[in-house]
Amino acid sequence: MKLRKKITVLLLTVTLTVGCAAMNKTVSKMFSHVQISDLERISEKDLQNLPQTVRNYLRYSGIVGKEKIKTVRLKQGGGFRLKPDQDFKTMKAVQYFNVDSMEFFWQGKVNIITATDRFLDGKGDLTVKLLGLIRVAYAEGPEVDQGEILRFLAEGVWFPSVFLNDFIQWEELDERTAMATITLKDLSASALFHFNEKNQVERITARRYMEKDGKFELKDWEIRIVEYRAYHGINIPAKSEVFWKLEEGDFCWYKPEIYEIDYNVPVPY
Repeated sequence: MKLRKKITVLLLTVTLTVGCAAMNKTVSKMFSHVQISDLERISEKDLQNLPQTVRNYLRYSGIVGKEKIKTVRLKQGGGFRLKPDQDFKTMKAVQYFNVDSMEFFWQGKVNIITATDRFLDGKGDLTVKLLGLIRVAYAEGPEVDQGEILRFLAEGVWFPSVFLNDFIQWEELDERTAMATITLKDLSASALFHFNEKNQVERITARRYMEKDGKFELKDWEIRIVEYRAYHGINIPAKSEVFWKLEEGDFCWYKPEIYEIDYNVPVPY
């Protein structure tokens, strides 16, 4: 029994080491052409062509006077579940962003399950493995690409200077709502950003492809922001809840919480 346990622990260690090495290789490649010396600082002038509600939000975020964010790395916890009747499972994840190329790499673990969610060179894919070795699920294709670029757009609230880039266009709908449209080559997606009286983003809503039984269907998707915290002088959502809004009711499936975040540090943890 002791020998079997030792072998299991050894296999887990080797598997995690190999998986981490593969992730680090991908992230290093993603960051390989990023230049972070002499970064320009954001000024009020950079905000002048944005809708008023977006300008107010970016001022609240604290990015004015800060260096433009080129890369992001973060550590994340929270909860995850697959079905409404399930309890949330504790999740730990790391994520990396190359802002200018609109790329990210996310890897999360729940018990012995490892999930990898990537958007690289305009293509997205999701892989789920048992013990980091046995692939039990995989998805790619245009519906996944739409979901991944939409995820990049929504998660921009963690690095707000991204909203100054030309690949994101804003349209003010009213004094508390603006629509953001992100475009990469032939791929495009839009989301509504809802602001409160504190000029915080309090909700993000969009139509996103949901996969069920191997088929994709456009569904209403919503992020509700629970708590803001300041990291490196920038106010970002630390806790959020992510929902699919289904016919039978709202299904909260993901509760991310940011534990640590670094800007313009283009190396893996």
